[in-house]
Amino acid sequence: MHRFTAAFAFSLIPLAAQTPNVLLVVADDVGVDSIGCYGLGSNPPPTPAIDALAARGIRFANAQACPLCSPTRASVLTGRHCFRTGVGTALMNGPGLAASEVLLPEILGPAGVQTALMGKWHLGTDLGALTPTAEGFGTFTGSLGGTLPSYYQWAKVENGVSATSTIYATTDAVDEALTFVAATAQPWFLMLSFNSGHSPYEAPPAALHTQNLAGLNPATMPIPFFKAMVQAMDNELNRFLTTLPPATLANTTVIFLGDNGTTSAVTQAPFIPQRSKGTIYQGGIRVPLIVAGPAVGGAPRVESALVHAVDLFATIASLQGAALPSNVTLDTISATALLGAAGQPAPRTFSYSQRFAGSTAMAASGDTEMIRNGQFEVLRFVQAALTVREEMYDLTVDPWENTNLLLQPLSATASEAYRTLRRELAKLRGYAWSASYGTACSGGGLSPTLAVLGTSTPTIGTTFNLRVQGLSASVLATVGAIGFQNTTWNGSPLPVDLSTIGMTGCSLWVDPVLTTVLTQTLTTAAMPIVLPNSSSIIGAALFAQAFPLAANVNPAGILATGAIEAIVGG
Repeated sequence: MHRFTAAFAFSLIPLAAQTPNVLLVVADDVGVDSIGCYGLGSNPPPTPAIDALAARGIRFANAQACPLCSPTRASVLTGRHCFRTGVGTALMNGPGLAASEVLLPEILGPAGVQTALMGKWHLGTDLGALTPTAEGFGTFTGSLGGTLPSYYQWAKVENGVSATSTIYATTDAVDEALTFVAATAQPWFLMLSFNSGHSPYEAPPAALHTQNLAGLNPATMPIPFFKAMVQAMDNELNRFLTTLPPATLANTTVIFLGDNGTTSAVTQAPFIPQRSKGTIYQGGIRVPLIVAGPAVGGAPRVESALVHAVDLFATIASLQGAALPSNVTLDTISATALLGAAGQPAPRTFSYSQRFAGSTAMAASGDTEMIRNGQFEVLRFVQAALTVREEMYDLTVDPWENTNLLLQPLSATASEAYRTLRRELAKLRGYAWSASYGTACSGGGLSPTLAVLGTSTPTIGTTFNLRVQGLSASVLATVGAIGFQNTTWNGSPLPVDLSTIGMTGCSLWVDPVLTTVLTQTLTTAAMPIVLPNSSSIIGAALFAQAFPLAANVNPAGILATGAIEAIVGG
């Protein structure tokens, strides 16, 4: 073939799509009140570089993380909620993530992606200076712990070697990030994990900020210093982005994330110190999340869909062509569809966060957890004697959580939302849980109800006891029905109006798979449900309803109770 013809023919072969680089920027203790483009803080620091990312990308309005640094980092790097990893609070020196955890760089490497972490690790020091690189990162340079003694003099680890650095830590992280990119073939994943704006509150180099700190003491006036530190971080991020070769930047998706809410000492109104970092209120877990670059399709926009920091695991894996691990339980949900086009269905229907001090969540006084959907949230607090107190808020009308709905009768909408959220929580956590729903019908002086008996809970290997109440000697028999879903019956949506078959005012609330005649006394009937001792049914849902048979109560001679929904716990 003629050389020109061959070259022309080759040019017609489509080139394979280039795997994008991903830059994940993590800001420390920087909540939505501290980033200008969110428009929430009363007086945020200047963040023009971060605001510019939002102006050309997507700003997530309902992004959530964990209340503290280590749990969020564990969620991002494993794709798993912290009750699974055991990292529920800020880690000190010592054990961190278990060896069995599969970290993001461990799945990106086999996909041909070079990986690096620059800055803060804060996920344990059990492997000493080798910790981050021994856990999958190809390159690590930064600090292992949670708090620097000073941004100007700190213990720096570089691929397993420790030394003392006197370079301002925020500047050092960007210096090292630029060195990595210059020496690394694409594609790469770079986690640029700033220590800023975590304490200690110190004046950054004068060239990096415009705050007037003259004569101020950070011990008594920390906010100006915090603002200067965040502004310095923004300036250094801008240096990194503007130093990248244009072609490299064009092939780089930038993700900016706050690891938790702003800390109490520097919280900006309308958030308050008592509900800031460390708490499961919005001020502690609502974080900035901004994505810009080739992964973003459509016009720049604000996205209201729920997302969680844990979702970055699947999102980044998808962007860079990595396979998710199949041998672990994951909580991560990819947000790539949301990035690609506006108006996509929200991948999450609920979002969960937690804080706990031991190795098991919600097992000790002070442990907390929160679950929310697009409108409502339920917060749970373990108190003395391991009792649990709950709060509930409607975030669409009460974003600052002033009115606890559980202190007043719930509206029908709020009541259904509460039951939905508690159901999802029970499924996620493997809690035993049950609740009544639906309405009963009456007739012949009878108004039967179905209730959980005493302290019975639907737990594997036990009998879950229900009781039909409100019977009399006129009841000939009571039939119990058990189903495994409550959405449809014989192709019709539930509930089904049973009036057409003579059960006046009655409804079918479950899809009856199993039926049995109950043991009956004069006024009650027992409905025991024996649950197998198998962990495979933890989180499974079952539904129950009862049907007393009595002459003259209606044309059919059959009444119906409301229903019980139960989630099987471990």
